[in-house]
Amino acid sequence: MSLQPTTGEWKDGIFSFPIRIYYEDTDVGGMTYHGRYVSFFERVRSESIRGSAADVDFLFAIPENEGGAQTYVVSELNIKYRKQSKINDLLIGHSMVTKVRAAAVEVKQWMTLDGDIVAEADVLVAVVGVDGRPKRWHPEAKACWIGWHEAARNTAAE
Repeated sequence: MSLQPTTGEWKDGIFSFPIRIYYEDTDVGGMTYHGRYVSFFERVRSESIRGSAADVDFLFAIPENEGGAQTYVVSELNIKYRKQSKINDLLIGHSMVTKVRAAAVEVKQWMTLDGDIVAEADVLVAVVGVDGRPKRWHPEAKACWIGWHEAARNTAAE
């Protein structure tokens, strides 16, 4: 037997990834603790870039002659809670690139339960060097973000 973690999927510029609500995610009433959504959104974003040139594995390994290592920081996060979720619910986390900047990316994320929006977030993720200062995207990473953004934009235009 070869068990593999769930990878999620890209479709029409939107990445979708399942998130199960466990006991550890809930308050004493069995409802999902509001702070856990920050982790859920982070997990969806991380899975959406896994294995690409936008992934931290690629960014950490950028050689000095190409600008040096990069990483991400969330510089803005705005979450709106729409509906409660509870233990054992299976949420679907979604992520879509809404804008690519020289040294950041804007992402719209949302969690659904049976098709209803539970929570949604607008996220600004900046790229920085190991010194914590903003850097411009490495061209390969930027190409990934632009591709995902264009796919989402083209879907919205249809």
